[in-house]
Amino acid sequence: MIVILDRQHHGKPNKSDKGARTELDGRTVHEVDLTHDYIEAASALLLAEGHAVYVLDDGWYSARHARACEIARENPDERIAYVACHINAGGGSYGLVLHDARSRGGHALAEAVAGALGPAAAPHIDRALVRAADREGSWSRAMTTIQGIWSGPANIAGICFEPFFIDSERNRDLLSPAGLTLVGQALATGCMQWGA
Repeated sequence: MIVILDRQHHGKPNKSDKGARTELDGRTVHEVDLTHDYIEAASALLLAEGHAVYVLDDGWYSARHARACEIARENPDERIAYVACHINAGGGSYGLVLHDARSRGGHALAEAVAGALGPAAAPHIDRALVRAADREGSWSRAMTTIQGIWSGPANIAGICFEPFFIDSERNRDLLSPAGLTLVGQALATGCMQWGA
């Protein structure tokens, strides 16, 4: 299996975008810093288990989706999991995994990742939700993070991963190195369960 971890917000051409932010121990922490840390933890576990990992962290999302689909075309015998890596904001206390409403593979990947995240992140999150995104629905904003994956080769599935809320007091422990490692390992475990 190949897992493509896309550190979104980071690396947009000519645009400073660090995603959501919060204050932690007297300093400002941005979403892109935290996704970096859980991506490293996910990568380490996936590589240790013999899976290939690509990390994307520059270009517009459409270019990243095109690169992910190119990787899938170059590896037609591999299952490819594409993960748009984020952290939520707005004060909730749940994890969220979104998929393109048209994608059965995306739905299965989202279910596997949410299934791994929920128990791993408890009691810091209430639950891990799976939601279908489409251009007209309540989760339409998530479509920009994954919209180019569905039209790719049949061996690729994509999700938008929002494991916790950066601004929720209940989720504070997940902002730590140990918490971000836990999140990354849950992400990797869910991908591996989907790819098995």
